[in-house]
Amino acid sequence: MRQHLALTVALAAALSVSACAGTTGTGPATEPTPTLTTGQDSNHAGDGHGAEEHYGIPEVTWDAAAEKSVKDTASKVMGLFARPDVPEATWFADLAPHLAPEYAEDAKYIDPARVPIRKITDGPAISRDAGNPMTVTATFATDAGRWRVLLHRSGQQQPWLVTAISPQDPTP
Repeated sequence: MRQHLALTVALAAALSVSACAGTTGTGPATEPTPTLTTGQDSNHAGDGHGAEEHYGIPEVTWDAAAEKSVKDTASKVMGLFARPDVPEATWFADLAPHLAPEYAEDAKYIDPARVPIRKITDGPAISRDAGNPMTVTATFATDAGRWRVLLHRSGQQQPWLVTAISPQDPTP
């Protein structure tokens, strides 16, 4: 029985090594190094094993739908934020579903009566780092100066959540 178990383990190990071996037969077998890029991994292009499936890295792209979605979310949140006459509990309850958990914890303590914005006059203007389809800054012109809303999503189909709202050029 022991010999049978040892033979089974050895056979399983040999099969797993041969499955990882390259097809050229030269050099040691190496596993491709995962990168933090989106799209297909070049070592697996066309085989149905993209970066997301092989390495667990979410595949996220920037396209017209992402831009529309982030603009819609930013506009809605800024409109909900700029309501200094709304009771605090209502103000926060309306905003909370659009906030990242960490920022929601901070936003609980914002007194809407102290928000100086009464009117949004332009925006959002969207900016993002090239190659980063997951984090965006939306800038608005308001009657209280320029304000920015930082938004993040954790995946292509995940909602944009606000991580911060602040004046663009805070006064010291």
